[in-house]
Amino acid sequence: MPEPDLQGLLAAAQARIDGARVLLARPRACNPDECVTLFREAQGYLEWFRDSLPWAGPASRGLRGQAVALAGDIRQAAVLSEQAALCGRRWLERLRPALPEYTASGRVPPHIRGHISFLG
Repeated sequence: MPEPDLQGLLAAAQARIDGARVLLARPRACNPDECVTLFREAQGYLEWFRDSLPWAGPASRGLRGQAVALAGDIRQAAVLSEQAALCGRRWLERLRPALPEYTASGRVPPHIRGHISFLG
């Protein structure tokens, strides 16, 4: 079995995290499904990296700095995702007085007030 390219695995995870950070920089235009997909792909690469470390030998020691930098990028992406979620909640809370049928959990059927006249 050929040795996996550990630096390539970290670079692939880094690319996914960077892509999610770019999306999260504009929280109102961000598609959450794309961010979740990128985070899951990055997690898969990191798990593959972790599972490959025992067979890598001493060559893996130089990757510590790159892994530490990736951990910092992941923490920053987590902060950005929390801010995006907060921004979304605030947007829905501001929208609630104008359109009471929208809530944070989704759309509620509108309540019809008043009377309907068939005569005009």
